[in-house]
Amino acid sequence: MKKLIPALLILIFTSQSFLGQTVPTVHAVGAMKDMGNTYDLKVWLDTLPQKSHLYGMGPYDRMKGEITVVDGIPFHASAFEDGKAVVGQSWDIRSPFFVYSNVPEWEVFNIDGPLNSVEDIQYKVATLAKEKGYDLKEPFAFKVAGEFDQLTVHIVTPRNPEVEGYKPDVKSQKFISKNEKGQLIGFYSEQHQGVFTGSKSFVHVHYLKDDQTFMGHLYKITSGDRSFKIYLPKKNNRVKTGMRVNDTDFSKGRMGHIQNIDLDDLVKFHGHLCDGLVVGHLALQEALNELYPDGLIDRTNTRIVSQPSPCLTDVAIYTTGARYQFNTFYVSKDIDGLFTLQRMDTKKAVTVRMNKGVKPKEIDKLGALAVKGELPACDLDKLKKMEDDFTETLLSTDPGKNFTVSETTDFKWSPVLKNDFIKTDILNKDKEKCNKNNQGK
Repeated sequence: MKKLIPALLILIFTSQSFLGQTVPTVHAVGAMKDMGNTYDLKVWLDTLPQKSHLYGMGPYDRMKGEITVVDGIPFHASAFEDGKAVVGQSWDIRSPFFVYSNVPEWEVFNIDGPLNSVEDIQYKVATLAKEKGYDLKEPFAFKVAGEFDQLTVHIVTPRNPEVEGYKPDVKSQKFISKNEKGQLIGFYSEQHQGVFTGSKSFVHVHYLKDDQTFMGHLYKITSGDRSFKIYLPKKNNRVKTGMRVNDTDFSKGRMGHIQNIDLDDLVKFHGHLCDGLVVGHLALQEALNELYPDGLIDRTNTRIVSQPSPCLTDVAIYTTGARYQFNTFYVSKDIDGLFTLQRMDTKKAVTVRMNKGVKPKEIDKLGALAVKGELPACDLDKLKKMEDDFTETLLSTDPGKNFTVSETTDFKWSPVLKNDFIKTDILNKDKEKCNKNNQGK
């Protein structure tokens, strides 16, 4: 029995090192303070990943109005005519800055008013979140639902003559509603003033009427002593995707430049978030932990062989620092796993594999059709949804259950140069968008 205790302790430690209680990540594209006078567009909403439970907000186009995404429904509102707001729904819209988060589940709490200013909302949200164990240093989305005595909501209007809806000296229209039911959608952050909150505020709040006929940016609020429901993102187990790496400190430098790299860094390098990128990142994290048990990865001391997937190869070279021209990276379909990697000082080599049954078979089935160009546009969207769901599964379960790392005792470094692999992630780049009335093409 005593011999089992150390093993049990190791299992407990491993689980805790990879999983933590976190809220869904808040992402920001562009910044309020950087819009200048041109309001250059930084994001096309149609390109955002994992839209099914997306919440987000920002200006509509070049200040043509407001955007609010609520549980995967993208609303945009404009006010080109005096006293008239027009609300539509579309993903085919753009914004000069945008904040968003994918929140599949919420925790619901009852609170009493008053909510008589945006500052009151900020205080109530922060106080409740802190009381419930949320880390106020990490940004998060929130909602407030109920009936409000009076709301003043504005919708921005264009500031440049060449933009549709422009009127000289008019920067927004204000609308007042009384005794109206709806929800306030907001983002709280103590780290993003001037990015997606004002310079003196920790919140950015929009309002959506219950019947979805009106939406805009919250300017003033009066609630009286009514009761409300505050929604905070449900905290879930989440894989910790960061790695500590050691590099040289300049072009001819010494070792000792220690930094953290994360999945978000990989996304920027690769171009998008996808299930293949997450598979590669988590698998390689498992393998590198085996080679570097102290948790500090020497990127000058690692070489790697990767399967030819564009996702896996990007993970391999970015994470390990390996490159073909330095004889530390090559691609091969002959390895029995996703990656085989080796420490050059000890010669220890390991291979990491994804366990059978982890990945849904339907993803590979539809993926094969997509590679052949035989997948209709609407089914391509279906495939993306399946991959997004698989990504969420991977990021919320222990990687030790999804991947197996084994030592490769007879490993031989045999680099080959081959450049006729298919870059599968760009094959459908010109595919038409899904037309619900013509789903078979």
